[in-house]
Amino acid sequence: MTNLDVKHTEPVNSQEMNSIQKAGSSYGIGFRHLQSLLLFLCVVSGYLIRVNLSVTIVAMNPVVNSTDYFRELADHVPIFGWTNSMRSVLLSTFFVGYLLANFPASVLGCRFDNKTLLACSMTVSSLLTIISPPVVYSYGAPALVAIRFAQGLSSAFMFPMVHGIMSKWAPPHERGQLVGFINSGIQLGTMITMALSGVLCSRSAGWPRVYYLSGAFGLAWTAIWLLLGSGSLSTHRFVSQAEKDYIQRSLTNTVDHDRRLSDTPWKSIFTSLPVWATTLAHIGHNWGFWLLLTEMPTFIHTVLKFDIKEDGILSSLPYLAMFVLQIPVTFIADFLNKREITSLTVSRKIWNTISMWGGTIGLVMLGFIEDTHLTIILYVFIVAIGCSSNAGFNINHMDLSPNYAGLLMGITNTAAASGGIIAPLFVGLVVDDQTSVAEWRIVFISGAIVLFITNLFFIIFGSAETQPWNSLQNKDSLKMDNTKQDIEIVG
Repeated sequence: MTNLDVKHTEPVNSQEMNSIQKAGSSYGIGFRHLQSLLLFLCVVSGYLIRVNLSVTIVAMNPVVNSTDYFRELADHVPIFGWTNSMRSVLLSTFFVGYLLANFPASVLGCRFDNKTLLACSMTVSSLLTIISPPVVYSYGAPALVAIRFAQGLSSAFMFPMVHGIMSKWAPPHERGQLVGFINSGIQLGTMITMALSGVLCSRSAGWPRVYYLSGAFGLAWTAIWLLLGSGSLSTHRFVSQAEKDYIQRSLTNTVDHDRRLSDTPWKSIFTSLPVWATTLAHIGHNWGFWLLLTEMPTFIHTVLKFDIKEDGILSSLPYLAMFVLQIPVTFIADFLNKREITSLTVSRKIWNTISMWGGTIGLVMLGFIEDTHLTIILYVFIVAIGCSSNAGFNINHMDLSPNYAGLLMGITNTAAASGGIIAPLFVGLVVDDQTSVAEWRIVFISGAIVLFITNLFFIIFGSAETQPWNSLQNKDSLKMDNTKQDIEIVG
């Protein structure tokens, strides 16, 4: 049984909700903001761990006939002669574990304390990161494949737990900004990893230090989280009663205080078109995101001919732009929603379209532009505009079902992990010569097609309305209606 802290009360009309919003603003910064900050740092840490191989693999596995820099580097730290196929396997193995564990992680999140599961997840991922250099020294690529697979398993807990926690902490009208801020940790973590990895790999200590620092950060975050974090309002030691009442009141009739895993409306979830729309949007977004994140450092190095230090810095620029752009995007989205200028459903579709169809146009152009500087500018644009999805599909799970937001994230994240697996493998099949612009063009256009089709489905079938199966009371009434229909048919 999971206690979700929110008591059933009478429905809240629009006048009451406006008063709740005004009361909430008078609290200023509260402990819901502290939870958002802690979870933001969790996501930053998660992406320090997840992304580091994308840059370090350039130093660990230099291309044939590379620069003198790599021959000099070989005197200081180990380098490996992996094939393109092995390189693709290494980059995709994380997502195999991630795919397999996402759904079980979300189910466990319905049964056990989200705070504890999140802490365990980060601890395991961090320790595996720290031991990566000595293990790969001794046992080579197969050992690194095993580590990346295990990291995928442990990292799969992060977003289901984050969504499960914030579904109990974030008032609906603050959801875009609070959860958008947390999700911006993806960009900051990626940016730091790209820039820092490029600099560290160019120094005498080399690529191993990237793993030691990112693992240490994860362990430090875990200690702070166990001290100050909380999975729910009732278990937080410091939150004021006023803020607690404000959050509980804002979540009235959307979050059930007494819910069992056996109550989960599995059939309704898996036959829901809005859920499928969110799932496909998640798949398309992840395909494009991980295609660029895992492969652009190689493209910048082999096609655009930048060295690894410049490669890391240039690869980080789009994620810096994405992080900065995230703030006004979520603010504008929430402002339009509060003023009822756009409905929540229309808002989610508009921002998602800006992200994914903007990326579609950018990827097609990326395949044909020959100027190096324009290529970098376009790369920055494609990634930066992707932050709009944080006001689109990426928050839609909480719209559809606050009760099962963590579970829905686990379901869509499981499917979306396929993008992280297939994209690097697809590049490995298509790009035989890493310096061939024509082969990279096929990769970029294929990514554009995926983004276009998946967002089209989201536009047609997506919704931000709370689904009937979210409420236990509604589920009971639906069961009664179905029973009556069966009786009438039999009669």
